[in-house]
Amino acid sequence: MSIFKDLNDIKVDVKEYEEIPLSEVEQKRIIMRTQKKIKSTKVKTFEGKKYFVSAIASISAILLITFNIAFPTFAEKLPTFTNIFEFFTDNERNIFDNFSEHATSIGLTQENNGISITVTDAVYDKENITIAYKIKSEQDLGERPVLLGDIIVDEFGNQYEHSGYSKNYLVKKIDNHEYAVLYVYELISGSKPETINISWQGDNVRNLNNGSQLVDGHWDFEFSLQALENSVMNLKSHNIHSLDPGIEISLVEMTQSPISTTIQLAEKVDERLISQEQEELRLVLIEYLVSDNLGNNYNIIHYRDTGHSTDFNPNHISAPRITTNLINNDASFITITPIVNVYKVSNSKGHLEQILKPYEIEPIIVPLNK
Repeated sequence: MSIFKDLNDIKVDVKEYEEIPLSEVEQKRIIMRTQKKIKSTKVKTFEGKKYFVSAIASISAILLITFNIAFPTFAEKLPTFTNIFEFFTDNERNIFDNFSEHATSIGLTQENNGISITVTDAVYDKENITIAYKIKSEQDLGERPVLLGDIIVDEFGNQYEHSGYSKNYLVKKIDNHEYAVLYVYELISGSKPETINISWQGDNVRNLNNGSQLVDGHWDFEFSLQALENSVMNLKSHNIHSLDPGIEISLVEMTQSPISTTIQLAEKVDERLISQEQEELRLVLIEYLVSDNLGNNYNIIHYRDTGHSTDFNPNHISAPRITTNLINNDASFITITPIVNVYKVSNSKGHLEQILKPYEIEPIIVPLNK
């Protein structure tokens, strides 16, 4: 209590400080963090909810006024993008709630051809390497620019040189000149050592929404990461599966780390039976929903592997995996609901047209060991 009393006794003369307004990015960071707190707070009554929202709106305004006027020199020193993970709290693929507290601070910046890239943090849990970085440029880089280039890890050897990995990007345009990016490098197969030394050799910044919009250059980063501890449950022998005419999905493995849960599956599909088409090419893709017995729904990043095509061998098995937020500690089981989608190729450019309404099949119930 004494420290708060001492703080109350401090006298601050705001006239001593030069007024320096917060940047647009800094203002958005404060608002987004406040909104995140709102979402995590439960309000039981209508009157309370109305009052609470009004109060938070007032607090947000006070925060901006306070930082801009009362403590302008402090605001000037606030680092932009102190936590890139927070920019993705409203993204349906956000699985990053616990990442920032387990991430390794990197703090490396490279600038080339008018584009500055700063790697702020990274985390490695033997399932994924997740790299958080920001892009800053006066150029128009489009809506979803990312840094492309090879990731070389000596400890991996050549296991991930041509296959065994997948890449995911989440991009948030903060303003016309700054972007927050999460690069998720999924380690699908191969060894996963305790320590990795990463050499990321970026050679172009490309807009994912327009592949022809790119800037060539050199943005190279080197840093090391220590693996987080995880627990692996081999579930092949448990015969946990979902069965439907023409479809068999089996649970293979589940890995839990301090930041996420990764679930390995095996899919076997009779594409002809499902599509009711014996001649033309048909494709089957299976999506997934994940929830628990407490009513929580989980975001996922989905690696689909090969999917399914009538061109494949009838005995072909696809090996997808899904990575979710960390499962609630109080949950006793999770439910994985497969959703089947059937497509045909509608033109010479490979455009897919859905020919059956997506449908759910028997869910997979996964008990959680406590």
